[in-house]
Amino acid sequence: MTGLEKRRQAERRGRQAETLVAVRLRLKGWRKLAARYRNSFGEIDLIMSKPQRLLFVEVKYTTSISDDALEAVLPSPRQQKRIINAAKGFLAEYPDHQNDEMQIVVALVRPYGRIRFINDHFFDMF
Repeated sequence: MTGLEKRRQAERRGRQAETLVAVRLRLKGWRKLAARYRNSFGEIDLIMSKPQRLLFVEVKYTTSISDDALEAVLPSPRQQKRIINAAKGFLAEYPDHQNDEMQIVVALVRPYGRIRFINDHFFDMF
């Protein structure tokens, strides 16, 4: 498999993982505001809402079944900063949400559609 084919396969898996996470969250009452939201600061995979609540979701797909390999897929401090800055940019663009309760989570998608939400990876959010 060439490098381009590997990138395309990773892109396809990433999109499938984002769709899976969005569906799971919709089943829990969340409404999708944006997918692959981009601004000059960065990108957020999913932005979901409930009344007076916002959820910024970073979706990561991994083939690893073990939690021992989590550090390899979780956002690095640099990536965390870009996600946080993109979230701040979203709030500047949509000021109606500035008073909402906000949370950033990592949705770790594993083979067979297993999803684990990691809520405590972003310690200093805003």
